[in-house]
Amino acid sequence: MNWGTELWDQFDKVTDHTQKGIEFCERYTHFIKDRAKIEADYANALRRLTKSYLPKKKEEESPFTVVKSFNDSLKEVADIAGQHELLVEQLKQKILDEMAKLMTELKIERKKHIEESKRLENQLQAQLRTLEQAKRRYERAFQEQVRAEETFRNADANLNLSRAEVEKTKNMMHQKAQACSECKSSYALVLEQTNNHQRDYYNKLLPQVFQSMQELDEKRIIKIRESIKQMSDVERGIQPIINTCLDLISQSSEKVDHGEDSRRVIDRFKSGFVPPDDIAFEDLGNEDTKSIGSSNSSKTREPTIKSSSGTTKGPKKKEKGRLAGIFGGRGSEPVSEDFSHLPPQQQKKQLKEKIKTIKHQINKESASRDGIVKMQGVYQTNPQLGDANSVQHQLDESNQKLAALESELAKFEGYLATASGDTPVMARRSSVGSFHSAGSSESPAVQPSTGVNGGTPNSLSVSSTPHRQTTSAMADSYDETGSFDEDFEPLTVVGSASALYPFQATTPGSLDMVAEEQFSVVEFDNGDGWTRIRKDTGDEGFVPTTYIQISSQ
Repeated sequence: MNWGTELWDQFDKVTDHTQKGIEFCERYTHFIKDRAKIEADYANALRRLTKSYLPKKKEEESPFTVVKSFNDSLKEVADIAGQHELLVEQLKQKILDEMAKLMTELKIERKKHIEESKRLENQLQAQLRTLEQAKRRYERAFQEQVRAEETFRNADANLNLSRAEVEKTKNMMHQKAQACSECKSSYALVLEQTNNHQRDYYNKLLPQVFQSMQELDEKRIIKIRESIKQMSDVERGIQPIINTCLDLISQSSEKVDHGEDSRRVIDRFKSGFVPPDDIAFEDLGNEDTKSIGSSNSSKTREPTIKSSSGTTKGPKKKEKGRLAGIFGGRGSEPVSEDFSHLPPQQQKKQLKEKIKTIKHQINKESASRDGIVKMQGVYQTNPQLGDANSVQHQLDESNQKLAALESELAKFEGYLATASGDTPVMARRSSVGSFHSAGSSESPAVQPSTGVNGGTPNSLSVSSTPHRQTTSAMADSYDETGSFDEDFEPLTVVGSASALYPFQATTPGSLDMVAEEQFSVVEFDNGDGWTRIRKDTGDEGFVPTTYIQISSQ
């Protein structure tokens, strides 16, 4: 259906309808904007909510499964908030921007069509005015012709007039007739032009304007229809991720183990004390018992402490500090280095944590010392890069730190052994300390290696092998029970390689290799220039990274 043929005489109502359509489009755009604002506020509120309930620091994280499950669900809620933020972004980019652009185009096109309609209407009105003027000229000329004919007939019938006067009126009649004929021809021509113009206006020009208005309105409707579908598609697009988050929340709830939480409560608060013995009966009538009782009364009896969990023996002041430490209060007793102010079970727990921290520090300091050793070796080989003696002071400091850490580790292992009722394993631990003292006695040397054809490879080989596998491995092999594991777990093969150049090991920890030799890679270069390999014979060690080619990972 065409507006131009069906609504040819309702242009004003059509323009009013298109204006209301644009107003509806603006209203729909405001709805999308308000919807996006609500989603943004909801996402921000969810983020603030999760942030307020999540632990502020890592130390505040609880070991209980129910708390961990709740924290995991909070993280998923935060991810859901992120999906709502994504929804807001897509609503703005895919719908709001397009609708704003559409409204601008609709207003411009509608204004252009209305102006075109007015221009065509003005042209038609001008043509009608021209026709009206031609018609009035023709009417005047016709009336003058009629009067001239009437004058001629009267003059011709009047015998008193001369022949010259009659001829004059006759000539006047012919002139008026000629003028009337010309006006009639002009009027007929203008009338034909006006009819043609009017016919084009109502059958061609105005329908084109109506058609443009119709297309404009249909464009608006189609765009709103698409945006409504797009809005649902955008929201449906985030639902899979939201459903995944909800599934993860359900999975985290399944990880809640009431038995495990109960065990953790015991592990966290168990003091290690034993319940008190039965109180002996004192027979006052028995002389032997009386004398014993009197002698016992002269001695200082250890006070007992009553609590909701039972009665424990021991110094009251000491026990008060222990119980206060269990429940998080501040005891009057100072904190001891060996954590002896804590109950036995908690003391051993704290000592194990301390030993674990010291092991981590030893590993970190050993890696730092390895880097200094390699730097010194490079400086000795290439003096132009730096002075090897300039890092000796750093190497000495690192050795001192390692020695201090080893001493501290041995001390706390002794505390743990004492608290556990075992004999401290000092003999085995001394071997670790002797390793560091031996390693710090001399600086490693750097020797250039030759290539397959006698050439020198691109980089120099540091003959001192990094001992990152020694101290850290020995420290890690010492478990929380205060003893060393007899066997080390072998490293997993992570790739294979072949030797580009021969290499001769000069210090423990490195391996010899010949050119084109094949072997497995068990540890990649950590940035220190060495790669850990394993030969078919089972030997393991370090070789320079620049001397090998890793073929697969």
